[in-house]
Amino acid sequence: MTILGVDFSLTSTGVCAITDGEAECITIKTKKEEQWWLFPERIRSIAAQILEWADMAAADHIVIETPAFMAKSATLDKMFAGWWFLVWHLTGTGEDPPLRVTPAQVKKYATGKGNAGKDGVLAAVIRRYPDVLVTGNDQADALVLAAIGAAVMGEPFNGPLTVAQQEVVEAVRTRAAI
Repeated sequence: MTILGVDFSLTSTGVCAITDGEAECITIKTKKEEQWWLFPERIRSIAAQILEWADMAAADHIVIETPAFMAKSATLDKMFAGWWFLVWHLTGTGEDPPLRVTPAQVKKYATGKGNAGKDGVLAAVIRRYPDVLVTGNDQADALVLAAIGAAVMGEPFNGPLTVAQQEVVEAVRTRAAI
């Protein structure tokens, strides 16, 4: 079984695949387009790179972090639109919809606290998954997303779950009606 975790960003998208108990992570970097109307092409490019890297024919489930609805940014419209474009591109083949995980659930699964900082998540991920090369916050979040997906599907990655992790898994499973 292959579980793909995606931490979408307009400039640095983290992606992690867990296959048969092994995990591999990458970061997809992009730059702002020169003309605003080319924005959908940037998202299509991110999706194409994910699809190519992950060999989507082999992916059983996609897990994606939902947008941070309380975020404040001058590009919030692009973040939300980009997230929807990406989901559409990744699921355009009629596959099952992705599992959606909130930013607080990612933090809680990684650290036990839903309000942990990005560096706290990174540190917890490096401690829990020492055999996985993680080179930054985006990859750490993507690995946590994939680990949540694996646990939701009944195949926890890297050992038994804590109580906090079990709570996250049950909430994601309930939301997805699995």
